[in-house]
Amino acid sequence: MIYNIFYDNNKNIVWSTTGLINDAIKSAQADLGNSHVALESENIPDGNFYVNSDATALVEKSIFNCVFSTTNPAIDEVINVTGVPAGTEVFKDGESVGTMTDTTLTLTTQEPGQYIIKFKKLHYKQHSGTTITVKRYGQ
Repeated sequence: MIYNIFYDNNKNIVWSTTGLINDAIKSAQADLGNSHVALESENIPDGNFYVNSDATALVEKSIFNCVFSTTNPAIDEVINVTGVPAGTEVFKDGESVGTMTDTTLTLTTQEPGQYIIKFKKLHYKQHSGTTITVKRYGQ
């Protein structure tokens, strides 16, 4: 099936349709900073895909394959998270805490409670988050 795809400057798909697209629509989208390409695809061009660098095909977004050494640490315990690509932005409870320069994240738990760790990177599917429950001493 042929899809008319509009995508942003990061090659992320903004919207797509199998319907006809006229020059007025293309112009209005260009004014918003979006580019257009018509591509044949068996897959529906949605948020799970992006347009490749030369705009000739769709590429499926990668998934995070991170491994947490523990999700139930005690206070002052170290958590190692491996398999996270360099350049990934890390979020704790919805707030950005930095961007990784390596592929291993090391966290030291300092306060008891429950925290959600999420990852975000261009051309990766949204990470659903991992809950970390830090136990008090003696628990």
